[in-house]
Amino acid sequence: MVAYIGHDGLMDFSLPAEATAQRGLGRQAIVLCCISERYFGPHLSAAGATPLLTTTQLMYPGGFILRDALAGWTRGESPVQIRQRAAAAYARNQGISVKAASGVFAAPAK
Repeated sequence: MVAYIGHDGLMDFSLPAEATAQRGLGRQAIVLCCISERYFGPHLSAAGATPLLTTTQLMYPGGFILRDALAGWTRGESPVQIRQRAAAAYARNQGISVKAASGVFAAPAK
């Protein structure tokens, strides 16, 4: 598991293809920053990593999301359950519905 939380610098510059190391299949990634599915997705794929939790919208990448997502991951929960945990945490923090918060996170990879 590798996780990134913070500003989506890939919105500001392009990462050259040779900067993405290939590490082999089987790794999972959580990327909590604005629109991470679009900006990080191709790099995760090139590195052989599976995106476990990424985002589709502008968002506040609070550590509480990562805490709750990792709690599910360490328990062996499914990607759908982990996404639900992240949405519930985001909803609590932002004062929005879980349904609205769910829209922030990309559908789990198949």
